[in-house]
Amino acid sequence: MSAQTVLLLPGWVLGPAPLEPLADALRRRLPDYQVECVSYPALTSHRPESWVAALDHQLPQDAWLAGWSLGGMLAASLAQWRGRHAQGLITLGANASFVTRSGWPEAMTSAALADFQLGLRASPTQTFRRFAQLSAQGGRDARRLGRQLVAALEATPLDQALAGLGVLSALDLREVLGALTIPQLHLFGGSDALVPAAARHAIAERLPEGGRTALIEGAGHAFPVERPEETADLMAAFMISADGSRQAADGSRHVADGSRGVGS
Repeated sequence: MSAQTVLLLPGWVLGPAPLEPLADALRRRLPDYQVECVSYPALTSHRPESWVAALDHQLPQDAWLAGWSLGGMLAASLAQWRGRHAQGLITLGANASFVTRSGWPEAMTSAALADFQLGLRASPTQTFRRFAQLSAQGGRDARRLGRQLVAALEATPLDQALAGLGVLSALDLREVLGALTIPQLHLFGGSDALVPAAARHAIAERLPEGGRTALIEGAGHAFPVERPEETADLMAAFMISADGSRQAADGSRHVADGSRGVGS
């Protein structure tokens, strides 16, 4: 596939369907790009490396990697795995660590996540609904959005849902984001109930030069689903700018190489 490919990785247990409106919005803004919503392989491993390796095998190289929540964290891990074979990274409502760690309080506590895992084993339907409500919280129409997310959640087998939670709790990208040399943009909802607003500032402090963060006010964790047009505006503008800068830099290098050849 060409370098003008955008891969959208979905949130935990939601599958690609909720991101299709965002994909359509991106296609209208980026007619020269191929935008794909990714389906996760049916994995039951709790090891992030297994998921990243499977995604690397499944997905085309030299693409923009974007993802929502867990998908954003996996996109960052895949970008690290691929190195120069990733065009850029965009995360949507994703933390550098979903759970609190030493020096990283801007996250859910490990105890809260453990309670969530226990609830998922004991009552999957009730726990899925709780997650949908938390994701929709802070949005303009939280009740309607919650119902939409529940419909997507209930299609995921329990063993895969538990594996996804295990991966979510294990991922730690605090050092990864600062080491990536590709363009990266991290978008956050101003009223996100799952990723604290303080995480945006903590991530911004770790980004290399050229890394960006942005906030969508009055939006919850599910802002890519509820507000796809606004999300696509921010994503497309960043990608066009980054790709333009890269092409200009490549052109300058070619001119310089040609000048050295003439003078040799």
